[in-house]
Amino acid sequence: MFLIKVFIGFSALFFLPASGEEAESRFNPLYPILNEYIRDFPREFRKIPEDRRYRLNEIVYFLADQQQTNSPGQVLFITTSESTVSQMAAAWSKTAAYYFGFKNYQSYTGGLKPEKIDEKAIVSLEKAGFIIFKSTATGMELYRIKYSYNLDPYVSFSKKLDHTKNPSANFMAVVMDKNADMNINDIRGTYNRLFLDYEDPAGYSGSDMESIKYDEACRRVAIEMFYVFSQLRKRLEID
Repeated sequence: MFLIKVFIGFSALFFLPASGEEAESRFNPLYPILNEYIRDFPREFRKIPEDRRYRLNEIVYFLADQQQTNSPGQVLFITTSESTVSQMAAAWSKTAAYYFGFKNYQSYTGGLKPEKIDEKAIVSLEKAGFIIFKSTATGMELYRIKYSYNLDPYVSFSKKLDHTKNPSANFMAVVMDKNADMNINDIRGTYNRLFLDYEDPAGYSGSDMESIKYDEACRRVAIEMFYVFSQLRKRLEID
């Protein structure tokens, strides 16, 4: 098992084959722009620092355990405001899970003090290739996020950590900012808790760097979520 973990931590993994037809036969297709966006991710995997890969692999091991017991893989992404990187992580992880063929995976978001989903985060996701529809239901803003043809959208909205739509047991909690990590003493029902810090691009709102920082955050989250599910697929093939 140790050798398998080391291999997973450092492998770049097969990813998108050269032939488009071969790619479609091995992976579930995304929208064309998304397929182009993720094409260079294997090279980006090699740039993830070793200590960061170690943390990301904790998600891999959790999801692998869930797969092997036919349990739904549930990951709850947590931030203070729950408006930017947690939303990106939920959307990208759903996309990566679908791409690599993990149908039972479910992503969730929750915050300490939820705010409206940051529309600049939505714009960055749209630029990457998602098709997103905004609507309002019972006074709540909903975003329906699509990443492939003939597939039901992932529905996202801002909510507290303990919202009834979030899992109550057997899930992994991924805390994504230092403030949330410091102020959450216990997450009831969690299988495991991981601190995976990201810089919130909201700090650059209104600056000349705003668009760049949102797009950078979106791409970093995307690369790391695809790393997780590429390694999950490789791990299960090895096992």
